[in-house]
Amino acid sequence: MMQHNTPEPGFSVTFHDGDALPVRPFAQRRRNRHGRGLRGSIMLPGLPGSRTRAEKFEDLVVDSAERLRELWSAQLADVEYLVEEVPDKLEELVASRSQAPLGKYTPSSPLVGHAVIVIYRHPVEALCDTPAQVRELVHEVLIEQVAGLLNIDPDTVDPMFGRFRRG
Repeated sequence: MMQHNTPEPGFSVTFHDGDALPVRPFAQRRRNRHGRGLRGSIMLPGLPGSRTRAEKFEDLVVDSAERLRELWSAQLADVEYLVEEVPDKLEELVASRSQAPLGKYTPSSPLVGHAVIVIYRHPVEALCDTPAQVRELVHEVLIEQVAGLLNIDPDTVDPMFGRFRRG
């Protein structure tokens, strides 16, 4: 019987003729043809296709926040915008069969020092079929949160409010 050095003691494959071959770990077998090492990623980091859905969603929030800051620069100067995946206590919302919130706002306080607007990515994306709809809904949710924060009507914040939901 022929002996081979195995990278992990005790692991080998025995064929019907009695010869044993070493079993390489998966990381060494995977895409390491001809000893050239692992291959790189398909998309280069700078190309648009390499961005994740979460990163694209964050870009939409930034674009919408910048538009609102142009319209309401003095009132929104100290507002922080955050993106979270899902709202807190989502299981309780699902159990009660109520719709998950798309966003929330927290007014400025002495502890925090600035107002915070949070957009929930998964509930927003779940309501949309196309990337254009996601863009519209993100903007509308931000308008609603800014309107609640400033205690004004959403149509006053941005005249284009409600275009997505009205059809």
